[in-house]
Amino acid sequence: MRKKAWGLGGLFFLAVLLSCSRPHPDIAQSLMDIAEDSVMQHVEALCSIGPRHALNEEACELALNYIEGTLRALGYVPRREVFQAEGKEMVNVFVEIEGEDPGREKILELAAHYDTRPSTPGADDNASGVAGVLEAARVLRRFRYRKTVRFCFFTGEELGLLGSRYHVRQIRKKGEDVQGIIVLEMIGYATEEPNSQLTPVRIPLILSPPDVGNFIVVVGNWSSGGLGNRFESAIDRYVPELDYFSLNRLGGFLKDAVRSDHYPYWEADLKGLMITDTANFRNPHYHRPSDTPETLDPLFLRNVARAAAATMMEWAEVL
Repeated sequence: MRKKAWGLGGLFFLAVLLSCSRPHPDIAQSLMDIAEDSVMQHVEALCSIGPRHALNEEACELALNYIEGTLRALGYVPRREVFQAEGKEMVNVFVEIEGEDPGREKILELAAHYDTRPSTPGADDNASGVAGVLEAARVLRRFRYRKTVRFCFFTGEELGLLGSRYHVRQIRKKGEDVQGIIVLEMIGYATEEPNSQLTPVRIPLILSPPDVGNFIVVVGNWSSGGLGNRFESAIDRYVPELDYFSLNRLGGFLKDAVRSDHYPYWEADLKGLMITDTANFRNPHYHRPSDTPETLDPLFLRNVARAAAATMMEWAEVL
C-alpha cells in the first residue's frame, strides 16, 4: 500500500486515526459488491446519451430516466425538484432512506451533478460521480439506519451550480436539519505517469500534493472538518488501498476549491465536502469530447465509491 498524502488539514485528524475502531463487518461485506463492472456500467450508460448539457432538455430527460429507473429498481421512490433557470425547466432528483429513531430528522446528503458541458460525453465530469452515488444508494438500501440519508443528483452545475443552489434554498425553506453534504466531483481519473499532477499553488508543509495523479482529494472548509474526518477515517478502515490527499479544513482558503456543488452549502453555513480527482489539474480530457469511459480507471472509481458508501453507512448508524 502506498503511503497516504497529507495536507496540513489532515494532521488535525492524525490522533483520531490512531484510535480508530475496527471496521463494521456488515459495512465491510456490503462494500465488496461495489465492483469495477458495476460503476462502469453507469458511466457507459450515461455517456451513451451524449452531452447532457442542462439546456438540452431531451438529453437531460434521458439521463434522468436512467437515474430514476435505476433507483426505482432498487426500491426507491424518486422525487423531483423542478425549477426555472436560463429560460428552461431544470430538474434535480433525490431519494431518501429515512432514519428510524427520534434523530431521523438529521440528514446527510451524498450528491453528484449529472449535467455536462455541451461538447463532452462527460465520463469523468461527471458520470463518474453519478455512478458513485448510484452504487452507494444500492448498497445502503440493504440496511436500516438511525439517521436519514439522502442521495441527490443535481443539474446545472456547469451553468453556475444552479441545481445545488436551488436545493439549498429548499433546505432552508423547509427548515431541514441537513448535517452536511458529500459531493462526488470527478472521481474516475487516475494515472501513474510521472509529473501528471498539477496544483494551482504549492506551499511546503501546507499544500504540497504529490506530482503523480493517483490519489483522491478530500476538500472541506474549516467548519466541515468533522465531516472530512469521517470520510478520511472511512478510507483508512474500509479502503486502505485508496491513497488520498487531505485538504480537509483548508479548502475554504483556495479559490479552485469552490467549483462544485458543495459551495452553495458553504455559502449557507452548512457543512460540505468535495471529493475530487482534481479535474483539469490532472485529467487532460477535462471538458473535451475525449472525456470518454475508456479513459477512466475503474478500480480507482470503485474505491472512491466504496469510501463514500462507507462514510454514509457509518454516519447514519446501521441498525
